[in-house]
This record gives sequence, structure tokens and C-alpha cells, in this order.
Amino acid sequence: MEKIETDICIIGGGAGGLSLAAGAVQMGARVVLFEGGQMGGDCLNSGCVPSKALLAAAKAAYLANGNAAMGITNTPPNIDFSAVKAHVADVIAQIEPHDSVSRFEALGVTVIPEMAHFSGPRTVASATYQVQAKYIIIASGSQPLLPPIPGLDQTDFYTNETIFADPEKPDHLLIIGGGPFGVEMAQAHKRLGCDVTLVEAFRIMGRDDPALVEILKQKLIQAGITLIEGVSVTSLSQTIKAGRRTITASLANGKQLTASHLLMAVGRKPALDGLQLTAAKIRHDAKGIVTDQRLRTSNRHVYAIGDVVDGPMLAHKAE
Repeated sequence: MEKIETDICIIGGGAGGLSLAAGAVQMGARVVLFEGGQMGGDCLNSGCVPSKALLAAAKAAYLANGNAAMGITNTPPNIDFSAVKAHVADVIAQIEPHDSVSRFEALGVTVIPEMAHFSGPRTVASATYQVQAKYIIIASGSQPLLPPIPGLDQTDFYTNETIFADPEKPDHLLIIGGGPFGVEMAQAHKRLGCDVTLVEAFRIMGRDDPALVEILKQKLIQAGITLIEGVSVTSLSQTIKAGRRTITASLANGKQLTASHLLMAVGRKPALDGLQLTAAKIRHDAKGIVTDQRLRTSNRHVYAIGDVVDGPMLAHKAE
């Protein structure tokens, strides 16, 4: 195992980790960055960038219909769903060089493309490296939160990490979760020619101004999205006949829904699995890693930034 001593060791190459790495190395610090997944993290690969690219394509399809109230009518546009997904992939590819290993190595960052964990209070290890640092920053991000719905583990489903790569157009997309991601995917897929049903156990966009949410809700309903609020999903099942998938969702009100595809969008949780935080005596709870106002953890040599800290899970906050 190769040993490295450095000033700063960063776990995670998402928005927060990359911003810190670029700033620190350009101010003369020795920086080691671990990223066992994709450079750029959630925002580039499965969040901000692909979702807005898909929304832009959906808006183009929507505008192509014209506006009868203004005397402009048109036939529905011909939507090539796989080409739309290729467009999303192309947008990601255009931005990838900015977050790439080669760019950060050119800046002077030592990038190790392996999963990392704590092996001591000031030591981080991976499969082939052991790094001792003056300061360590946890920027491992977040991952989809999957509720304990009976049958979910036996049902095919998308999360934000998988939906953008699949070129198959859903006949009927069932979305469980009415937060920002669930709502924007509902609108995008409806405008791209899919039937869409969205189920939210409470109310959609629950953290936002109710008066504004009501306007949004009416727009979604007018667009033809089936919106079900205040009802939870109690179980899920799946059958496949003649190559066609049918997903059945049972609701708490006794009703059932069927769809061809399922998107789980109930939220995200801090990505702490495998970090072995106890080895570094780092306090954490269900909301994430506990920090002070300086983002320092219970281990004075370790800081935490971004989605692993309680608060809005936004790339801009992480940066």
C-alpha cells in the first residue's frame, strides 16, 4: 500500500470537493482527492445538469405545439425520446472536461480514483493508498433515499442516478415523491409524450410557499398530469407479460395504480456508508455529520461540506 503525506485530503469529487481542491491547490496547499465514482458528483452526472437539459428539451417540445389562444396552431411535434436522452448525455459530456481528473491533475491535485474510508483520526485509506493529512474534508455527497415500501426491492425503478441514461420512453411513468425533482420530471416527461402520475404522501413542494405551489399544482393538472396528494404508497408489485412490464402500486386509500415505469423521488440522504467514521471519532446522525459553524466535526482535524451536512442539498451550498 502506497503512503502519502499531504496538507489536505478530500473525500469526494462533487461540487464542494472540487471547488475546495481547486482553490486550495492554487494557494499552494498539497491536495489529495479521492473519488471512487464519477468526477463532478451528483450535479453534473445525475442532478442539476441532466435534469435541466431534459427540461429544456421538454420545453422545446411544448413550444412546438404552438398556442391556439394566440392564433398559432401546429400538429404535435415528432419526439425521438432516445435522441432527447442523447442530447442530455451530450450536455454532460460538454461540461465533463471542467470536472475531469486530467484538469485537476494539471492544477496539481493528486486524484485517486478509489473509494476511501477513515483508518484513524488523521488517516484515510483506499484499496491501494494510505493518506495522512493535516486536515481532512468529507465531501462524499448524498444518495437516493429509498423508503421501506413492501415490494420495492422486487420492482424495477429509476432514481435520479439512473433515469437520464435510459433511452426507453415510458408509456406511463409513476413518480413517488413530489419534491422539486419529482415535479420537474413529471412535467418534462409529460411534455415529451408520456402519461404521468405523481403520488405525494403529503403535499407537493412542501417546503415552498403554499400560494405559489397552488399555482404550480394547477398548471401540472392542466397539462394532464395525474396528481395524487395526501396518500402514501403501501406496496408495490411488478409483472412482465409478452415483454411488457406492469407496475402496480397500492395506496393507503385502498386504490391501486398501474404504470409501465417507476421513478422513486422521495428525497436523498447523506452518503456515509463505508466511510468508517467511528475510526476517526466523528459524530453523525440521520441528518448527516455534526459540525460547528466552521464546518469542523467532532474531530478537530476533519471538516464536512455539502450534502453530508444538515441543510439544503444544493451544489451551490456545497461550493
